[in-house]
Amino acid sequence: MNEKFFIYKKSYSTDEKPDLSFIPMMTRRKLSPLVKSAFSTMYDCYDGKDINLVFASQYGELDILNKLISQYSQDNEVSPIAFSSSVHNSTAGIFSLLNNIKHKYNAISAGEHSLSNGLSAALTETDTVLFCYADTFPRPASVSCLIGKTAAPDADEIILELRQNTGVKNELEEFIKFLNNEKDSFDAPFYTLRRVK
Repeated sequence: MNEKFFIYKKSYSTDEKPDLSFIPMMTRRKLSPLVKSAFSTMYDCYDGKDINLVFASQYGELDILNKLISQYSQDNEVSPIAFSSSVHNSTAGIFSLLNNIKHKYNAISAGEHSLSNGLSAALTETDTVLFCYADTFPRPASVSCLIGKTAAPDADEIILELRQNTGVKNELEEFIKFLNNEKDSFDAPFYTLRRVK
């Protein structure tokens, strides 16, 4: 079974300190490194509409989680505010709050296949969806795509083929090559994406 979809916008970043000057300074300074990395690409793709979000990350808020573990081992308690920022869906939640998005959002973590599993969750949506994969370990990196089922000018037309693959060693690196037209396909463990020429 093959499924067709379109990538309307795409963005990626491996910047340690992304430019988020468009976010008010008081809000910006409260954002974690993971949220900053994710937002640097999500805002490049976001069209300002009330849409579904899918966020994926292998490690999530690893820095905050490490601080919480240290705090708990020393004080036998944790900060409720820090805890609420450590949950896996906090990035999508903060983005939806800042942009008054009322549609649903989903957060995926699936080990080394978090990007491909998050992308497959985004592709099951019937409406336009903003997909983002971000991590800060081993270095900050993020990729986002605005995806939908309807053809549009300048959109990349993609075919999804269900098939069993060995997958790829570095999904982020290979997916960015695919988005940059350096590769014609992207292999995930249970599907392949092919660009329509």
